[in-house]
Amino acid sequence: MCCYPTKVLLVVVGFLSAVAAAAHWDHAVDLDENYRLLWSLSQQDITFEVQARTSGYVGLGFSTDGTIYGADIIIGWVENGQVHFQTITIIGDGNGWIAQIAQNP
Repeated sequence: MCCYPTKVLLVVVGFLSAVAAAAHWDHAVDLDENYRLLWSLSQQDITFEVQARTSGYVGLGFSTDGTIYGADIIIGWVENGQVHFQTITIIGDGNGWIAQIAQNP
């Protein structure tokens, strides 16, 4: 994620349920009945866990000003039993936006 100096680790519990049972989180919020966000802070890192009921995909985004422009987003999904993640940066000038897909190694 290009614009934030802090490293971000995302753990998607729907895919890694064994991790959820052992993890301790300092903060949690239920954004609705299908999406729960948990996180903990350390000196240099923020670690997130997303618990979501979905038959499609799950996403988490970060923005410096609360708008979609310049936001960094991570999307995760399962396809044919394989877990996939994609990071995206939203670019735009107010007349529309474009999702710039990161070229991760």
